[in-house]
Amino acid sequence: MSRTQSTILWIYAVVIAIWPIRYVVLKYIFSRLQFLTPDSPTLDPADPPLVSAIIPAKDEEASLADCLASVSAQKYPRMEILVVDDRSTDRTLEIAQSFAARDPRIQVVHNDHLEPGWTGKTYVLQKLADQARGDWLWFLDADTDHRPEFLGVMMEYARSNKAEMASLLPELRCETFWEQVIQPLGGIVLMQSFPVQRVNDDRSKLAFANGQSILISRRAYDAAGGHAAVRDRFVEDIGMAYKVKNLGMPIRVAMTKGLVSCRMYATLGQLVRGWSRILYDAHDRKTWRLVVKLLDPIIFCQSGHVVLLIALVLLATGSPGPFPAWLLGLSLVHHALMYAVFRVIYNASVPRSRYTHWFPVGNIVSDLILVRAIQMCLTGRVTWRGTSYGPIAAPAADASGSPAQG
Repeated sequence: MSRTQSTILWIYAVVIAIWPIRYVVLKYIFSRLQFLTPDSPTLDPADPPLVSAIIPAKDEEASLADCLASVSAQKYPRMEILVVDDRSTDRTLEIAQSFAARDPRIQVVHNDHLEPGWTGKTYVLQKLADQARGDWLWFLDADTDHRPEFLGVMMEYARSNKAEMASLLPELRCETFWEQVIQPLGGIVLMQSFPVQRVNDDRSKLAFANGQSILISRRAYDAAGGHAAVRDRFVEDIGMAYKVKNLGMPIRVAMTKGLVSCRMYATLGQLVRGWSRILYDAHDRKTWRLVVKLLDPIIFCQSGHVVLLIALVLLATGSPGPFPAWLLGLSLVHHALMYAVFRVIYNASVPRSRYTHWFPVGNIVSDLILVRAIQMCLTGRVTWRGTSYGPIAAPAADASGSPAQG
């Protein structure tokens, strides 16, 4: 074996060595995470504060009925429900009004325009927050489905942690092949940048919230400037979390099991568009941060697929010496270690996932998502839910809130 071949093997072995470390770190992290379930403590209902559930809905006829049914069925005793139909072209408004006719707690607002300088979601959330009467605001997405215990558990989680803002990471409902393969990888790319333990550490400046379900006190919301303070953000949840935490108010994030689920995107196109938008804005629209995210899978994942292919070609063509056999052996070890890590990742997002072995395909699509997010950074243009935005500058740090999230 030549010196060059030996050097290649040693470099590749170093790349492989990262995977057992990642496995141990992931297992340790997940062992320390707090999971909320339907059996978790709920807020004592003796004198509960009024909670305003706020649901933005744009073309959500496929999911809104299930969402409203689950929100209406909450055991929490004091709640109002505000739904905004935001320029929908389907039956969203009709569905919302049908629920309002049966439940006096539900108010429906129709929005037919978007103010300049705002993203669609931030504009309608601020509009409803201005009308809400609650001491606490519960912002949730129309594609979420909640157990009846959900709001009581969430309120108690905030109370027991003295949190002014709390959000949860729901289980993902993945019904198609592409959802099963891509969703867990999109989630792990995001959570690598926002580890829950650091977010929940009051000494850390890192902040994160998940807009699928956010509970925030009215005083924290107003002090942070409401959604007007993050009006141009596509991940307004993270922007708001920074605003609140930088005021010295505690924020908390928890995982869930059997308490709430969400179906984010149904098709491959929606997955690519949705996750590229999220990663673009979550990383402050900074090209270099997304390039770093892209290099990680290329170096530590795709290298294994390339090496496996090269080893098989060398063996098939009768290349002399032990180098092809060593290359093949290392690549098989590489894939086995990657599988072990991705099994942990997939099961965390989609319990009992049967699609872990498709992670190489998921890696390639994740690369395309990151490339698309980088393109957004370079052009400043984003199209989402039928509205085109841009070019938009990167969020800047200010005295009260949203910093560069590094």
